[in-house]
Amino acid sequence: MKTSLLLFIVAAGTLTYLPRLLPLLVLKNARMPVWFGKLMFYLPISIFASLIATDIFFWNGNFELNIIENIKLIPSVLTMIVAYKNKNMIFSILMGMVSISLLVWLL
Repeated sequence: MKTSLLLFIVAAGTLTYLPRLLPLLVLKNARMPVWFGKLMFYLPISIFASLIATDIFFWNGNFELNIIENIKLIPSVLTMIVAYKNKNMIFSILMGMVSISLLVWLL
């Protein structure tokens, strides 16, 4: 491996890690308002939901809520039911993976 490539990888890793580390160091002893803590609790869930929403609700370039037209809604609904009933992330992920795998295998 060339030295310049290795230096590039180390520099890219460092530059990627610094934006995550610096807020932790700066805000380590800071007291946050309660509302900010509640906001930060839901931030990862909101980001993940927004990332997958476009993939679930858009079928052939159109927004589609009909479960017959948009077959990706079937695994999504099954996963939501499992997540609601069990409140267990592992079961939800497994249900999503198994149901989408079966859907791809069947179609």
